Amino acid sequence: MIIRQLVVIGSLLLAAVVLQTTVLSRIGLPGATPDLVVVTVVAVALALGPGPGALTGFLGGALLDIATPSDAIVGLASIVLVGVGLVVGVSLDRDEFNIWVTSLVAGAACGAAALATALLSAVLGSERIIWDVVPGVTLTTVLYGLILGRVMIPLVGLLSRRLVPEAYQD
Repeated sequence: MIIRQLVVIGSLLLAAVVLQTTVLSRIGLPGATPDLVVVTVVAVALALGPGPGALTGFLGGALLDIATPSDAIVGLASIVLVGVGLVVGVSLDRDEFNIWVTSLVAGAACGAAALATALLSAVLGSERIIWDVVPGVTLTTVLYGLILGRVMIPLVGLLSRRLVPEAYQD
């Protein structure tokens, strides 16, 4: 079971990071780049629970740090995404939600991740944060999270039910 969960999580994250860094970042949408990795963390946390959600967040943040050349604080994305995976996994029961609620959760998680990254960067001494841009980036990332959540959450739920069915046996 653990090996299959790791394979599912790794495959989803690799696809999300590649799509986010190569396709979504180059589309030229206004505001922020759609954060497919955060939505994937939310989807895994909803499908498999807080432990796999936190693991997905850690690995997703590490992959983003490796994949994107930047002068951002290394490890900050992992810290933020671990928090997203834990909070979503603990606060929502996968059997008692509908797709509209989970899409709202995905949008809220994207916005919270954007704000948390900006705040933690400022606390840790980064001078890259342009506070005038943060509200617009946060609003657009929430919107993109709502849209991506509508697609990713059912997809990850279906994949995890098929590939890791023992995680759903009570």
